[in-house]
Amino acid sequence: MFEDHPTVEDFTGFLQDASRPGHAARNARILRHLLAECPACRGELQAMGWPARRLERLVYLPGAQNGQAEPQGTGGFNYANAFARADQSVSDLLIATPQPAVPPSQLLEELDRTARDRQVALVEEDERFASPRLVHCLIERSHEDRYSDPDAMLHWASVARSIATRCSPETLGNAAKVADLRAQAWGQYGNALRVAGRLREASEAMITAQGYREGGTGEPALHAKLAEQVASLHTFQRRFDAAIASLEEAAEIYRQLGESHALARTLVQQAIASLYAGDPESAVQLLNQAIPLIDHEEDPHLLLAACHNLVHSYIELDRPEQALSIYSETRELYKEFSDSLIQLRSGWQEGRILRDLGHLRAAEMVLIQARSGFMERGLIYEVAVVSLDLAALYVKMGAIDDVRQTVVEAVPIFRALGVDREALASLLQLQQVAHQEQEALDLIRFLNARIEPFSQRRLLR
Repeated sequence: MFEDHPTVEDFTGFLQDASRPGHAARNARILRHLLAECPACRGELQAMGWPARRLERLVYLPGAQNGQAEPQGTGGFNYANAFARADQSVSDLLIATPQPAVPPSQLLEELDRTARDRQVALVEEDERFASPRLVHCLIERSHEDRYSDPDAMLHWASVARSIATRCSPETLGNAAKVADLRAQAWGQYGNALRVAGRLREASEAMITAQGYREGGTGEPALHAKLAEQVASLHTFQRRFDAAIASLEEAAEIYRQLGESHALARTLVQQAIASLYAGDPESAVQLLNQAIPLIDHEEDPHLLLAACHNLVHSYIELDRPEQALSIYSETRELYKEFSDSLIQLRSGWQEGRILRDLGHLRAAEMVLIQARSGFMERGLIYEVAVVSLDLAALYVKMGAIDDVRQTVVEAVPIFRALGVDREALASLLQLQQVAHQEQEALDLIRFLNARIEPFSQRRLLR
């Protein structure tokens, strides 16, 4: 052990980058020293914002699963026993990653020069491409395409998965880190399959990712990330309780690691799942916790999603004044994005607010524009929902002929969506009760609930 206690600088370097080349052995000694034998060092770390539970998450390793450290009688923690069981896993986590033989930028350039339909074959045939850093580059590229190009998102995730499968322990230092890499690649692949609507395959990929994670180093951030991805899949499957449980697990890890932006991301996802589950009140509470934690520069899409869904929540709660207040504050944020679909969703939101505030003619114009825009893009679920918003608007206006014409235009959309006969019959019934405001609005609410499970059937083919 050390003759002198590690300094604050030692701790800072260890916590920020425990796998720096040349520091692995020393960091392992620091870890065992401060956790097993030195109350003074534990106190120093606690003063730096690293209490016992957070440190446990940082190094919560597979070797300790069956016999976790037990609290001592005075409220201390018996770290020595826990780390005796996890000593090999500590070494796995802290070992330095070897430098790649070929820079990943060079491999990426060569990959980009290859026709897309040949890229998977290339990385499987050429050993130079078995590069862990290239896997990380491709996972990031896949993630960046999540809004603009779902097909590209899936393609790059598939290439990353193929490369990760070929990476050997020698490329990362040990087998546990290879398992972590494969867990990340399969997690991104599963997430891309989810976005593509291939939910059964996405579920299988996530099971594979979890299996690799369990055989890895036990890195908490990876555990949390996979929990987020699994939660997104559960939300698509309408398993909202399971989604929220997975997100709560991820959120707890991020809290203990001090990752405030990642924590905000999980809170936004919880809010969206709560909205889908019909609990806008919980969504408001979660979003109000999340928004102050979001790093706008790092992830402007996340801030927009949080604000957009906060407006949506207030609309669902029939609090249009608050919805308008938030919407007005976020107008400039919407303008930061050139994506026409984001602008369409903004207009749709504005139309709903105007409708609920009683500005019916202005709302009509905005909602018709939104419906037309969604139709041009083949987004049939959105077209169906905006059609019901328009029908509700015309009911409030007493415009019976407009209600009936809206229903006529919506029938082929509902059929393309794949709704059952009962839903179609209810839509046609709306024509008959258009003059009875309360009955018509109740029927529209019923229809919104019936088509919500079809929200993933987006493209008109």
